[in-house]
Amino acid sequence: MTTTNTKKILCYMDFMCPTGFGTVAHNVLDRLTPFFKEENIEVDVCALNYGDRPHTRYNDQIMIVNPKEFAKNKDDVYFRDGFLKILQLGDYDLVWIMNDIPVIAPMGKHLKFLSQEKIAKKIKPFKVLFYTPIDSKPYSKFFKDFDWFDSLVTYTNYGRKEIMNAFETENPQGNIDIDIINHGIDRINFKPLNNKEDLRLKYSLPIDAFIWGNINKNQPRKDVGGTLISFMYYKKIMQQKHPNKKVVLYLHCYHSDPTGIKIFDAIEKLGLKFGEDVFLPIEEKYVNGDYSVQDMNEVYNCLDAFVNTTMAEGWGLSLTEAMSVGLPIVAGLHTSINEITDNGKLIYAVDDMIEHIQVHDGENIRYKLSPQAVCLQMVSVYKDVNKKIDYAEKYAHKMKEYDWDFISNKFKKQIKKIIS
Repeated sequence: MTTTNTKKILCYMDFMCPTGFGTVAHNVLDRLTPFFKEENIEVDVCALNYGDRPHTRYNDQIMIVNPKEFAKNKDDVYFRDGFLKILQLGDYDLVWIMNDIPVIAPMGKHLKFLSQEKIAKKIKPFKVLFYTPIDSKPYSKFFKDFDWFDSLVTYTNYGRKEIMNAFETENPQGNIDIDIINHGIDRINFKPLNNKEDLRLKYSLPIDAFIWGNINKNQPRKDVGGTLISFMYYKKIMQQKHPNKKVVLYLHCYHSDPTGIKIFDAIEKLGLKFGEDVFLPIEEKYVNGDYSVQDMNEVYNCLDAFVNTTMAEGWGLSLTEAMSVGLPIVAGLHTSINEITDNGKLIYAVDDMIEHIQVHDGENIRYKLSPQAVCLQMVSVYKDVNKKIDYAEKYAHKMKEYDWDFISNKFKKQIKKIIS
């Protein structure tokens, strides 16, 4: 039971797992722990993507609780009924939720009911802080009765605009306040290194090649096939203009992924060769999840340039990691990427794209990049090699803006505002 001097927070978010949400949770909660201790705040993390691991203490202020052990519906990967059970049993001042709107919105009525139930019993109700990314136009249906939170925060101005448009569709006379807190970037672990040849040997990549990299999951939204087609065009141009220069593509994704394209088949059909033109991560190391944060920084540092043909991003973590390492970047100007790149001024931007709706993707509107346009920007990057551009310096102001200490301080202010 919470004492009069102690406040309690229940976090519902990915934790201790290699996901974008997990990255936010780990970096923010670690930095907020001294604040929690100073303010006498106890935190229970209802951990998603936590597997079958048991409840455990993370540090003096934070306890990790596995919602799977409270859930009746084990088929729900979010174990939402388990989370609601924990919330019902506990005495929390704040519920901090971090996930996508389609995942959380169906729970809104339950959150509202539990809060009203506490009021009816003359118990202080909990407040709700909801932090969510937006990577496409959301369904307006999710915003009917969208009144179960106390603070709504999204990643970008793009996200805020899309939420407001969807909300107003369902609530023409309504009003909604939305704050913005950007995703952070780990500047301690992601940084330029000076031993490229040694790193290429370590990760089985050619020492003497100009290496392009795309570090993204092989799933439809990331459009790894678009990267392969773009590279195929790029290689043909390079063979004509620079026949003595070897160019290769590194894709940091599964060798075989049921959610994406068949990489080896695509490589063959494009006239490319695995192990000569296209490289993949060390399979056993990747499958076992053994690429650490330090390993990933080394992988980025093996590259000469970064290409991303993703069709939508709520943030674009691999883009900011590539920035932190100081790589030239080719990417499309859409969704959140406009803001991350100062409307394309910081990168070799691609604005030749078409709107696209694909299967098994919630009928979301995506932005398919022209492979020819991507290829031309890749050529532009190579033309600029001799200019010795300091890309890390070019991105420096964004890195300060996305620093985790800066981001965590914004969350601290949000929490103080809500539960003071």
